[in-house]
Amino acid sequence: MKSKILIVEDDLLLGKSLVRSFSKEYETTLTNTFASAKNALMYEDFDVAILDVSLPDGEGTDLLPLLKNSPGGTEAIVVTAFPEVQMAVKTLKMGAFDYVNKPFELEDLHLCVNNALSLKLAKQNLGAINAMKNKSSLDTIVGSSEIMQKLKQQITLAAQSDETRVLISGETGTGKELVAEAIHRLSPRKERPFMSINSAGLPEQLVESELFGYEQGAFTDARKSKKGLIEMASGGTLFMDEIGDLPMTTQVKLLRFLENGTFYKLGATRETKVNVRIITATHRDLEELVKEGKFREDLFFRLNVVNLKIPPLAARGEDSVELAQYYLDRYRRKMNKPPMTLSQHDIQTVLNYGWPGNVRELRNIMERTALFGTMPELCIKTRHSAVAQTDTCRMLPVKDVEKQHILAVYSMSDNNKTKAAQILGLSRLTLRKKLEEYGIDDAD
Repeated sequence: MKSKILIVEDDLLLGKSLVRSFSKEYETTLTNTFASAKNALMYEDFDVAILDVSLPDGEGTDLLPLLKNSPGGTEAIVVTAFPEVQMAVKTLKMGAFDYVNKPFELEDLHLCVNNALSLKLAKQNLGAINAMKNKSSLDTIVGSSEIMQKLKQQITLAAQSDETRVLISGETGTGKELVAEAIHRLSPRKERPFMSINSAGLPEQLVESELFGYEQGAFTDARKSKKGLIEMASGGTLFMDEIGDLPMTTQVKLLRFLENGTFYKLGATRETKVNVRIITATHRDLEELVKEGKFREDLFFRLNVVNLKIPPLAARGEDSVELAQYYLDRYRRKMNKPPMTLSQHDIQTVLNYGWPGNVRELRNIMERTALFGTMPELCIKTRHSAVAQTDTCRMLPVKDVEKQHILAVYSMSDNNKTKAAQILGLSRLTLRKKLEEYGIDDAD
């Protein structure tokens, strides 16, 4: 599509000459009065306007405020036969891109227009990038239900402060890390690092060294110094998932860091000071853990400044269908598969299924759906019932029931064979063979 140029010139001979010159590359419109130029700008978007200062019914510079507020962000080039330094300064302050004196060389004016168009394109690209950043921060949290709209509002508010600590609570698989990352991306810290650690995913002896780092020689295998995640996230955000599983000894050190902003690396004799925002998450009841003496009360109060609760998928109504289609589209594109839509039967299944593994389980089911082209059978059951209801689940042979159960546990374990094998009471090799029988041949 050609760029659009508006030429405002009361000298008709010059105006027509400019049209002939610019129409070879651009779509041009010629007006010769202030009123006709204003009218053109009200009904059409232009990329560049070439404005003559002296018009029969006004001054071309009076169009500059209108151009500045135009939806397309029109760049203006002011042309005059009466050059004055003060006029040049004035027009530039009013938002004009450039100022050209008559008489001028067409080549020079063409160059000026090209530069104006380049600037306009750069502004558009920058605007698109910024819009994409802001948009994608919340768009990763899919769901238009009332409860999720309220959560997104809370995320936006929590992000406004780059210091306020946030505790995210919700069942496993509800997307707590997505919420934490959205807070970071919308906050003043968005250009700095976002680091995360799962307190339940590390042996107790490693948690402290991963968080705070260590100095060379701090222990047998410490051959060189290492920064911890807190230091690596300096200026940004550290997300600590499953904070309820943090060992008591590490809780003490974390509490001291939250109070003073300083900590000692393992084996260090000097303190390290870091400015970092801490966001935590848990699927456990921290208040109950406090009562049981398994979590420090003072640490709980420091972490629980803002509490965001993520609802289970079963409580989000038709969000499950929106999420299912979202992940189906995402995985089929990744696999270079043709467009796929959920059938009415699939939609009813998604709505009726209890999704005990929440969004994580749904995501894994949709990945398999994209891979095989059909959605697997899901035995309709109440959310917390491990036994299928005979009135909603068709009778199946034992082999099929075993297959559904293994696939469900594998999905809820986030496709982690070791974890799924432990839950199922099988050896990892046996589980792998069964998955291969079902057509799932993951490389891990």
